[in-house]
Amino acid sequence: MTRQTPQDDDIFLKGRIVALRQPDIEKDVLRGHWHSWFNDRDTTEYLVHGVYPVNREQQAEIVAREMADPTSLLLVALEKETSRHIGVLSLKSINPALRTASLSIVFGDRSVSGAALESVALLTKHGFDRLNLQRIYGGQHAGHWRWMNTLELIGYRLDGYQQDYAIRNGEKYDTVSYAITSDRFYRLQGQRGGNICGDRLDELLKQKSPKNKTALMKQFFHDLYDGGQ
Repeated sequence: MTRQTPQDDDIFLKGRIVALRQPDIEKDVLRGHWHSWFNDRDTTEYLVHGVYPVNREQQAEIVAREMADPTSLLLVALEKETSRHIGVLSLKSINPALRTASLSIVFGDRSVSGAALESVALLTKHGFDRLNLQRIYGGQHAGHWRWMNTLELIGYRLDGYQQDYAIRNGEKYDTVSYAITSDRFYRLQGQRGGNICGDRLDELLKQKSPKNKTALMKQFFHDLYDGGQ
């Protein structure tokens, strides 16, 4: 019989390179570096965060509120090999009637190749398998299009474009919305032998498109409404 550590008992979702569990406010926030991600300019470059500073106590309050919210499922991502806390992700606005939820993800440590993708894959599968969702959606800065191409590897697709969404660093920026349906997820999972990430995550990552499809979508809407003017 394999002896489990206390940390193993806390794991909620497990992949090949990451493990997801419920946040431990004392360990992850008050004694950790979670709050520092939202103070870091590079991490918040494509996020709405980074406008006001946040300290450990404030971050602890934010995490506690979200954990108490019945329409939210918040998990931390750990690198399995080291148990290092590298990211946080959640399903928000969980709507049992519409069977939808919004995806949110922040990785303060991006040194583990494929960790963010596998984390999203695990949470997406849980959303469809156990929360009985039929659609998971999200949005992001149009300049972060390479991450969108990564999400496409597990079935997410662009489905909207928002022009002049906000201003950052003195310039207007656009955002895109994306989504995945349960039908698309299960079809792709079946094609890959039951694992949405396939047998080898590194091989899947090599299939990522180099094309900036958000720019193509922007051009589409320009041509649709302004092309003839």
